[in-house]
Amino acid sequence: MSRFLFSLAEEEEDDAALRRRMSQDIMQGNISVSFRREPSYFIGSRVQGEQVQVIKCEERSSGRIVGMGARMMLPAWINGSTQHLGYLADLRGDPAYRGSTLLARGYRFLRQLHEDDPVPLYYSLILDGNRLALDNLTRARGGLPKYRDMGRMLTPAIHLDLPRRKVRETGISVETGKHSRLQSIFDFINRQYGRKQFSPCYLSGQLGTARLAGLKAEDFLVAVKGNAIVGVIAAWDQRAFRQTCVEQYSLALKSLRPLYNLASKLTPLKALPAPGRAVPYFYLAFCAVEHDDPAVFRMLLSHLYGQRRKGSWHYFIAGLHERNPLAQVLKEYRQIPAAGHLFAVHYPEDEAHYLALDERVPHIEIGAV
Repeated sequence: MSRFLFSLAEEEEDDAALRRRMSQDIMQGNISVSFRREPSYFIGSRVQGEQVQVIKCEERSSGRIVGMGARMMLPAWINGSTQHLGYLADLRGDPAYRGSTLLARGYRFLRQLHEDDPVPLYYSLILDGNRLALDNLTRARGGLPKYRDMGRMLTPAIHLDLPRRKVRETGISVETGKHSRLQSIFDFINRQYGRKQFSPCYLSGQLGTARLAGLKAEDFLVAVKGNAIVGVIAAWDQRAFRQTCVEQYSLALKSLRPLYNLASKLTPLKALPAPGRAVPYFYLAFCAVEHDDPAVFRMLLSHLYGQRRKGSWHYFIAGLHERNPLAQVLKEYRQIPAAGHLFAVHYPEDEAHYLALDERVPHIEIGAV
């Protein structure tokens, strides 16, 4: 009998162990971080997909979860129509077992799930710096689905500190979202998302549900020209159920932190969190602009920045594909650069679905990865 058992995790039985596994996997860097799901892993996962399956790898002798990965399904825009799309995420493993056969065995279990409930394509995002995942997943290994590089998602952390001049555009006003306008806001978002590849399809009625947990009507900013919506963005604060925690600073940053935090008491700069503390940020969500007009996006972003700069947040995390014309506007802000590789993922028999993808610019909701 094998030392390890692969099965689907159950919310009541496994939630605490899954949260522990997430907290123990640390992404190393000048600022080493962990991606946590307190107080519930499953609450956090429901913003990632409408259907969630979490694979756990359990050590039989101890009952300890040493590996995990999630398969989500959601309606999304593919070639201009809504289809069922899969999302592969939250791949975690105990370092003691890396290099073993557990990854391949986990993907064999994934294959069984896929055969029971197939989708034509999956997508996955692998952050820059995660060389181990890039090497393990993108090599043509037997049993693993094919990972096809679709370019880089730019995911900078934009500082919310120093004052900036508010940008205005003649004939365009910026309004705060209202419940009475939610249907038109979501209709506009879906029209714009339909021009992209892999964009999720959302409904106004999902506001207030687990799928859009933490998001409120007033978190939207709407650019209006005449009586028509020409742009939308939103600030999606998920700290109540998903956190990025500082685990450790590099020696240089550790030495600099006391001076930087002292300066933050005398200037608009925001202090660097202590190790073990969560980073205060929100996601820049629902970036939808008619004709991908950078001028409209610039105006919306400047209003959001001015509105949120003096709040409790230190950053907002953006997520735009490198081919998206709106991404150029992000370069105008002081930021911590970050990015990841977006992959279309498919099994051999589904290659035709990948080959049928047209040249639309990919877009995924960064608050749902």
